[in-house]
Amino acid sequence: MEEKQIHQKNFLSTADVADMLGISPATLRKWRATDTGPRFYKFNRSVFYKREDIEAWISEHYRLVEPKN
Repeated sequence: MEEKQIHQKNFLSTADVADMLGISPATLRKWRATDTGPRFYKFNRSVFYKREDIEAWISEHYRLVEPKN
């Protein structure tokens, strides 16, 4: 299966997820190594994330900060 086909099936690359979260790809690699970040999948030597897993992880880990008036 080619990378394009994987992306069309709602999978995201490390770079895609890093952009979504506003972090570096290196941070995602560190999170994978320490088992602290969002769920990920490996296909051969490539790492992918399901969009729904990222959205769920964001909901669980990010919080809204209200501005103080």
